[in-house]
Amino acid sequence: MASIDGQPGVDMGIRIRGIGSGTQNNSNALIVIDGVPNTNSNALSTLNPKDIESVTVLKDAASTALWGSRGANGVVMVTTKKGQQGRAKVTFEGRWGINQQGPFKYEKMDDPAEMYEWAWQSIYNTVRYYGGENYTTNVKNPNMSHEEAALFASQHLFDAPALGKTTDFARNTLGNYMLYNVPGATYTPTGSGSTASSTMTGAYLIDPSTGKLNPNAELLYWDPWDGHFLQNRFRQEYNVSVSGATDKTDYFISAGYLEDPSYIQGSQFNRYNVRSNINSQITKWLKAGINMAYSRRAVQSPATRYGRNPGSAVANVFRWVNGQSALIPLFQRNADGSYILDAAGNKQYTSAAEQNGSVVGPTGGPTSTANLDYILNHDKDETISNDINIRGYVEAKFLKDFTFQANLSTDQTFAMRSRYWNPVTGSAVSTSGAWGQNYNEYNNINTQQTLNWAHDYGKHHVDALIGHEFNWNRGYSLNYKTQSSIIPDFQAFTNFLALNGGATFSGIGGGIDEEALEGYFMRANYNYDNKYYVTASVRTDGSSKFRYNDTRWGTFWSVGGAWRLSGESWLADATWLTDLKLRADYGVMGNQGGVDRYSGYQTWNYGANGYTYSGTNVVPAAITLGLGNYVNSGLTWEKKKTFDIGLDFRLWDRFYGTIDYYNITVDDMIWAQPIAISLGQPSIDRNNAKMRNQGIEIELGVDIIKTPDILWSFSVNGTHYTNKIIGVPEGIGTEALNGGWTAGVDAWSKGGGGAVGNIVYLRGKGKDLYNMYLFKYGGVDQATGLPLFASTVSSSNIDKLQKASHVYGDIKEGNVVYTTDYSLATRQEFGSATPKFIGGFSTSFRWKDLDFAATFAFQCGGKFFSNEYALNLYNNQKLAGALSAEMKGNTWTPDNTGAKFPMQMYGTTYTNGAEIGSWMYTDMSLFSASYLNVKNLTLGYNLPQKWMDKIGIGGIRVYASADNVWMWTQHAGIDPRMSLVGGYEVGAYAYPYMRTLSLGVNVTF
Repeated sequence: MASIDGQPGVDMGIRIRGIGSGTQNNSNALIVIDGVPNTNSNALSTLNPKDIESVTVLKDAASTALWGSRGANGVVMVTTKKGQQGRAKVTFEGRWGINQQGPFKYEKMDDPAEMYEWAWQSIYNTVRYYGGENYTTNVKNPNMSHEEAALFASQHLFDAPALGKTTDFARNTLGNYMLYNVPGATYTPTGSGSTASSTMTGAYLIDPSTGKLNPNAELLYWDPWDGHFLQNRFRQEYNVSVSGATDKTDYFISAGYLEDPSYIQGSQFNRYNVRSNINSQITKWLKAGINMAYSRRAVQSPATRYGRNPGSAVANVFRWVNGQSALIPLFQRNADGSYILDAAGNKQYTSAAEQNGSVVGPTGGPTSTANLDYILNHDKDETISNDINIRGYVEAKFLKDFTFQANLSTDQTFAMRSRYWNPVTGSAVSTSGAWGQNYNEYNNINTQQTLNWAHDYGKHHVDALIGHEFNWNRGYSLNYKTQSSIIPDFQAFTNFLALNGGATFSGIGGGIDEEALEGYFMRANYNYDNKYYVTASVRTDGSSKFRYNDTRWGTFWSVGGAWRLSGESWLADATWLTDLKLRADYGVMGNQGGVDRYSGYQTWNYGANGYTYSGTNVVPAAITLGLGNYVNSGLTWEKKKTFDIGLDFRLWDRFYGTIDYYNITVDDMIWAQPIAISLGQPSIDRNNAKMRNQGIEIELGVDIIKTPDILWSFSVNGTHYTNKIIGVPEGIGTEALNGGWTAGVDAWSKGGGGAVGNIVYLRGKGKDLYNMYLFKYGGVDQATGLPLFASTVSSSNIDKLQKASHVYGDIKEGNVVYTTDYSLATRQEFGSATPKFIGGFSTSFRWKDLDFAATFAFQCGGKFFSNEYALNLYNNQKLAGALSAEMKGNTWTPDNTGAKFPMQMYGTTYTNGAEIGSWMYTDMSLFSASYLNVKNLTLGYNLPQKWMDKIGIGGIRVYASADNVWMWTQHAGIDPRMSLVGGYEVGAYAYPYMRTLSLGVNVTF
């Protein structure tokens, strides 16, 4: 599972047994709720977890085959609760707690003394060693002596110009922020206007003899932003249910409310929900039931320009907290450190340049000219969804062995997304505010009819099923945007004058999409004496995505068998063996998730070419009409050929486990085939590729102590899998890459990740789909202090490498050499982003009425690339801003030649070792994706039953719970759970997951 951010109220993407196709959006697991497939984009968030009876994951061909093409990537079966035999039971649960930032924090330089000392060293290095030429420095022949450079850096800490210049002094990127009082210091003005600054003499903030903070300097203020914007927020949840059953009818009725705010302002999730599940035995042979649910979900997301994963958008709070210089105070300050108050005596936020006082000169501004607090409290990006789920069935038994069941279900979601940007500060000041709404309606109707026959012939059991399914869904959307508000913060269409203007919201438009799928299926099971099992199934699906009958229908099947060895007489004396079963299955399943709804049909593009106005009517001046994409009627089903063999066992009735091996070959995989550009596009999707996934899965458990008063259990599960491309169409790949080709990250809407079109992977026959392909950082050149980069020698660069001044290695075609000339660097392979092993373990302990449970998740190996480190934290060419604490004392100098990072400088044309251009990153920011996460800790106590009996209550349980408690990763500030494909799509300034601490009570009447 993965999610690009910590936004509450949205589902995580779920993937079973690796990538199931050539694209992420074609590899999603199917969610089935009470026997009905649900393709809603956030199906699980509509459910109250307290309504769920069980969750089962179907992975092998035998168990998923009946779901046809939709089950090709695995199935998550969710079953909701129903009433149990006995008197009515009323339960209430209340849960209260706090949400806070989870175990995710960058290790940054977070002390002002460290920041000034860093700036001093950068200025010192630049003025002493910068030579004005690319790819080399004057380390061997310094521009000035140590003493001269040290004094220069101390005097010009705030006004040193870039490129090592010793004239034209003006405000540098420290922004004139002087957080200390330095006794005896004199400030001589330099520069002019908004870039004016000062040269220090007499006494210095940084002692030139040591490069460290003057011990006499007095800190005036220190005003970091994270403590203000990252807060503990109150969470509350209430659930009540009534359930029971008589001889004829069972019922389960529930209602719940959840208020789940994030730890940042402007991000939260609220949900109201009700459910009624009633089943009745009407006659001896007729049974019927209906399961109805309604939920109202309100998801408030940060009101950024790009929605989720916003990167450097103005309203992204993490850009301000983690990205800007921590020297900039949250609240406006005078030069002596006192607050600058407004007319009412309130503190004022820093939102622009020259709002803070400084003895050095006019101060610079924050990351954007905006008041972040005002934005977070006034702007909005809220989606309110009303979900209705109804499932009804009738079941008739006849002729003793036959059961007929007819099901009808509908899932409907009516969602309105409202987006507002205020006119006072932020992105919509120039347009006097902006407002937009997107209405989306989703309707899914599913019908199923099954006829089941079952009969026992002595030790032989046989059952068979035939069925029919029809599924139809429709999506409807309507949207508009407008700007120029009259009344600030009055969020209504009537308050805005300029229709279809302003912001990046969706413009006036809408659409309707419909899709249908029909299937016929059958299955037969045979079981002899509960020892030998055989099963077979076949299903034929037809999809409206395919235009013609010869490709519209696909037939898929599976066969399987099992042998319960523990039932054999020759193992009867093995009293230690409670159960032992060997099983295997093979099947072919279809997948049409990667096929566009209208790929086989001719589509048209039309629009207006200018408008004329007649009174209040807007009339197109002309209408344009053009052909859409090239008709792709040749697409058909992808075919997943799945083999699975497994072993289930239980020993001494306390040690149990399951071990599986699987091999999945994807035939006719959809891949982009190059075509003549004269056809209007460079490529077209065809069923012409082949891929293989194979792996093992294990699940082990043991009851360590098992007595009437004590039960202590432990379990562990995990998987290892590999992926390999084994066939692609002609025309893919280049000779320069030995038949390989480069690729970016495709979007995964379920996980919230967008596409990255830049080079991320090197693919080819026999390679992993997520084979990372970056530039390689080769350490520091001891002759220059500059970073070295790997370069594969080829006919195209050998002459340039031979002429370059700093190259190390044998310059021979095919060899890898290292050079300071980053223009000659070439990308290198770094292996698969896929982890070597993914798993979890848990333990539970009960002693009488006291219980404790702990759940952990872990991952070993794989790769995770951090945009945050590549773009910001490892950028040692900047004077101020967010910088990794890892670089403190770890950048190269002639006296520190063993440093990991190259020489720090200021404003030069040298690169920093982490990147050499736009989206041209090195492995310096590529980390292991290994992690260990404490997912949940729960401590509970059941009050003694004898107390409950006296007051007529069935039971009371109190508990304390903590979610996402702790996280270990190879490097601070990364969360590999955010990506399954290497992390490139996780933007800088990411939104970390929450930690939740709560207390709760369960009462049963």
